[in-house]
Amino acid sequence: MTEILLRQGNGWAAPKVAGYALESEMQALLAAHPALVPGVGPAAASCREFLTEPGPIDLVIVDENGELTLVECKLAANPQIRREIVGQLFDFASCFWKMDVNDFLAKWRHRGSDLLAALDDEKADVLREAIARNLSDGRFRLVLAADQINRPLRRMVEYLNAMSGPETSVIAVAYTRMFHGEVELLVPEIYGQESAEAKANRSSAARVVWDLPTYRSWIQENDSQAIAGFDVLVSAAELAGLMLTGSLAAKPSAGFPIPDCSGKQLGTLSVLAYNGMGTSVELNFNRLASKPEDERPPAGIVQAFLDNLADIPEFRPVADNLRTTDFRSRAPNVPLRVLSPGTIDKLVAALKGLMARPQ
Repeated sequence: MTEILLRQGNGWAAPKVAGYALESEMQALLAAHPALVPGVGPAAASCREFLTEPGPIDLVIVDENGELTLVECKLAANPQIRREIVGQLFDFASCFWKMDVNDFLAKWRHRGSDLLAALDDEKADVLREAIARNLSDGRFRLVLAADQINRPLRRMVEYLNAMSGPETSVIAVAYTRMFHGEVELLVPEIYGQESAEAKANRSSAARVVWDLPTYRSWIQENDSQAIAGFDVLVSAAELAGLMLTGSLAAKPSAGFPIPDCSGKQLGTLSVLAYNGMGTSVELNFNRLASKPEDERPPAGIVQAFLDNLADIPEFRPVADNLRTTDFRSRAPNVPLRVLSPGTIDKLVAALKGLMARPQ
């Protein structure tokens, strides 16, 4: 670390290093001031001891735009500081990858606060969708916070940024506490941010808006067996009042927002590209699942929708999934290439029934 000098009176003096008695001290400090973490904005919210399958992660931070930062705190005296902590961070990240956004929000509430409570409905929906997208894509910032970062760990961070995918950045930060008389200083030193930002910039440059012409051209070139089904789906959906909305992403991603009779969104019929499965459709009703009973469509309409969906053989597992999870889980994907025009028409008709005004 570069030497720091403080001037008091006529002379300069170096402050003394205070250190941390426990890792939890650093955790509490970053939770109270999440903007101390590189890349995190001033309006970010933090959650300590967020529970995952391998155990609680020290800190999860959600930025105002839905970006996710996962932080583990370690002291240099901890023997895990070099190797195990890196594996631990990636283990945690794998638990967040494809996590259902409602599960994420419920785990956040379990730790004492409601991430969306202070937002109006529109802003809450936008933030929810951004979090859901980042969870699905595995787009995380991984941060190792320590009191000291040694040379081998710096080398590992640089290597991981070079080798990992564009969705993941790895940063190490040494948060050194120092004091001089009654004045206490916190001096962050950041490692890996330059390589992480360079990777992120390359990824951003590769992202495009997957509007209808762009997506159709991609399917024509990369999944020609699905192009006929895609055209039928777009045509049937438009007749039912569903319009394709493209996402800004590196991989093909678009969807048809599904509104209720008053125009409030219930979910999305997504069109996604998966390795090995080609272009697939997926029903996501996270918004419906989060609504109280009095804001949902009437039970009879919901039941009829699930029954109509279950009558379509390719979508029977989807209907079973939505029914058993009360719409809280992403339903299984169905490859577009296996769907006949008649099947697609039945799917859109089932969705149109869910959108209908009660008689």
